[in-house]
Amino acid sequence: MRRIRDSRKNESLDNAYKAYDNYSDQKHSRDYVQAFDANLQHNLEEIVRMIADESWVPGEYTEKLIYERKIRKLAKAPIEDHVLESATILPYEKAIYDYSSWRAPAVKPGLGTHGMFRLLRNEIYKWPVEDMAYYVPIDAHHYFPLMDHAILKQELARLVKPGKLLNFFYKVVDSYPNGAPLGIKVAQLFGQIYLARFDRLAMRFFDIGKDPEKLSYWTQRYVTDRICTARTPEDFRDLCLGPAYLARKFQRYVGEGVPFYFRFVDNILFRHADKTALHIILELAIMHLSRDWHVTVNKDYNIRPCWTGIRLCGYVFYPDHVAAGKRNKKELARHVRKLQKLGVEEEDIRIRLASRFGYIKHANSIHLFKTLGMERSLGKIIKNRRVRPPFEGMAGNQKVKFSSIVNISENGGDCPKTLI
Repeated sequence: MRRIRDSRKNESLDNAYKAYDNYSDQKHSRDYVQAFDANLQHNLEEIVRMIADESWVPGEYTEKLIYERKIRKLAKAPIEDHVLESATILPYEKAIYDYSSWRAPAVKPGLGTHGMFRLLRNEIYKWPVEDMAYYVPIDAHHYFPLMDHAILKQELARLVKPGKLLNFFYKVVDSYPNGAPLGIKVAQLFGQIYLARFDRLAMRFFDIGKDPEKLSYWTQRYVTDRICTARTPEDFRDLCLGPAYLARKFQRYVGEGVPFYFRFVDNILFRHADKTALHIILELAIMHLSRDWHVTVNKDYNIRPCWTGIRLCGYVFYPDHVAAGKRNKKELARHVRKLQKLGVEEEDIRIRLASRFGYIKHANSIHLFKTLGMERSLGKIIKNRRVRPPFEGMAGNQKVKFSSIVNISENGGDCPKTLI
């Protein structure tokens, strides 16, 4: 791929307006956005001037801690920096996104989490289980805070030719003492660019087929490990065919590459039909990540059979269906029950929890919605219409089961609001 060169398209006022519209979408109620709007024309002209003469200096970041299962430290930048960064990279965004592999769909327009969901689900459904019998997930430890600035600049120089755009990226990198500042749009691009070269290297089986010495060493390792770890009847059948057959089999794997590979920012997933080959892929991946990219891998990885379910992006992917993650299901059930106890109507619950319902709806979640009483089916609509109210002047949806009334009275609670 050719490197990106400056086209000066980001030095126009129209580009600044487009970047500001993208940034301020659904944020106009915030006070700092309203203050920026008060003198919008002058502010955008000043931003265009700073892009053209390269006089921009990143402002100070305000740290903010978020507690969501683990502590995350965000770096909040001034609104002027957000708009300038968006305006600077807007004409080059497509080229930057195209640089990373399509198997790393995070933050790409039209893809993101649901793009990852579709790609992984479709591949699992498409291929037989024996062609991808095992998988191993790898999680980078503190990916953004521990990015090496020197390596990040090298990766940026591979993508962008020397000029204003590359100088802008270097300013953003140097504006933060360690790693990349989470909370700005450019940091998301850094997360894609930093390991974009690793993605292609991994899909080529780390290029060991191009080096005869490496290929010979790893072929011997594969044959030895396959003999030492043989357990299943299929393993023993392969052993009966001799070491030469095992060597040719591994070299065929190397020639085919690693077709079942995905990365979602700092989460990497390998799948393979051969468990021994997957062990070698895992060892090579950790070696390259630690040596060439200074990425530390969390030690909770292990090779698992695919029928146990692949957990990624809040979903669990099985060979024949996709389930929502346990934490997401529990959170949805907790919020639904809370609103139901407050007497909120079913449609209002859907509106209030639209984001949670929309996230889980991508999985096979019909039974979950029925359990919560939140399914939208024709049978349920007809049943509600046929319900006869117990007393004149009451609606059919106010009818409750007699057993629930008995349980409430025995436990000393108040009567339901529908009976008052």
